Amino acid sequence: MATCGPYRCIKTLGKGGFSEVKLARHSETGALVALKIMKNSGGFDTSMMELVRNEIDAMKDLDHLNLVKLLDWDEDAKYVRPSGTQVKVFYLALELVSGGELFDFIAETGRFTEDVARYYFHQMIEGLEYIHTQGVSHRDIKPENMMLDAEHNLKIADFGFSSSQAMNETKRGTDGYMAPEIYKGVKYSGQSVDLFATGIILFIMVAQHPPFTAASARDPHYKLISTNRVDVFWKVHTKRKEGGLDYFSEEFRDLVASMLSYNPHERPSLAEIKEHPWYKGPVPTKEEITEEFNDRSNQLAALNNQEDQTIPDHSAGAGVWQPNVVQRSIPKGEESKAIDIERVLADYVPELKRYTEFYSTSSADDLFRALATYGEDYAQEHTFDDEEYRASFKMKAKAGETPVEFSVSVLKVDDDKKCIEVVKDDGDKFEFYEVYTNLKKFFGGHANTTL
Repeated sequence: MATCGPYRCIKTLGKGGFSEVKLARHSETGALVALKIMKNSGGFDTSMMELVRNEIDAMKDLDHLNLVKLLDWDEDAKYVRPSGTQVKVFYLALELVSGGELFDFIAETGRFTEDVARYYFHQMIEGLEYIHTQGVSHRDIKPENMMLDAEHNLKIADFGFSSSQAMNETKRGTDGYMAPEIYKGVKYSGQSVDLFATGIILFIMVAQHPPFTAASARDPHYKLISTNRVDVFWKVHTKRKEGGLDYFSEEFRDLVASMLSYNPHERPSLAEIKEHPWYKGPVPTKEEITEEFNDRSNQLAALNNQEDQTIPDHSAGAGVWQPNVVQRSIPKGEESKAIDIERVLADYVPELKRYTEFYSTSSADDLFRALATYGEDYAQEHTFDDEEYRASFKMKAKAGETPVEFSVSVLKVDDDKKCIEVVKDDGDKFEFYEVYTNLKKFFGGHANTTL
């Protein structure tokens, strides 16, 4: 098992452009953490290091129920692989938020009622109110950064783009959640753009899809808001929904439209949001939220057990993947390079819940052959990890769009059962869910059991 400082690394949770996140356990206390690891050696991107230090500076003094907590960090640690080889790294140990992403849950189980959405909107606002009073703006509020703990509390994550300045000029954030003033390249309030993005998330919780692609005049949906045709905006978004315009309450429509205003001076302040009639509406109890999640989770578990138990023919994968070698997709005509390794089947950790996972009684090698066939047939690029039964995929993208990138891990639940865990690494979240759904169908009868 790999180690990093005082932590034993259990499995990979995800990878980014310059870092990876491991599920790890402290060797003395036994506490589980999310360990964010970055190489800290020759060739390291110094701008990325600045983002990491910025994240530490923002998080080290923050302590709130609705924020992921920074527990520990070390700029001069060693990552030791099972083979004994060492790499100099910079790590951050973060509170493990084990309930998964809020929007994984919505995507897999359906939209929230306005009352349930209000429960989580309150928690978002409370978390933002706390960091704003500390003089910090987040600047990357988006679905991926809304996490849930084991008790279904919302936690805001990832402060790499945060700022302590009242006004900002740098283009920070994620396309689809950035306010129009960021696209325009003018000075903007970090607190105002946080609330703008929160308005988008509120819409998604109830609609199960985003209100627009980008807050730009080129976007046909956002153009309706920027040109004061909000009534048309809502008619478009309710045209095919049950109940028509009444699909969203009038108070909900008023709050969301005001938070998404083109002119930042026309948007409500945080205090005004808290005084809005929709915000003051009925809120479920914690017990009611727990019951809601349990009911949805049980329905999801039943759906994940495929009705079609036929094992598809993935024998083609035997030609592109073999056990115990490192292999990568390569351009045609080039020679494939295979390096002998001993790949480990990482353990499934029940404390860490994903909604994009399913279960199988097939062997790890059979499941990896299926992944190899999938990569050859559908992915632009695919790579097999040299430590775990884990593969990474980069899908073919439409013109002008960021390709969906994701990782699939095969995990050991017990002697007979495996978990196939799918995690988005990059790209649009809603496109990722289409990919995930198709991948699960591709496995067919391999997805043949429940937890």
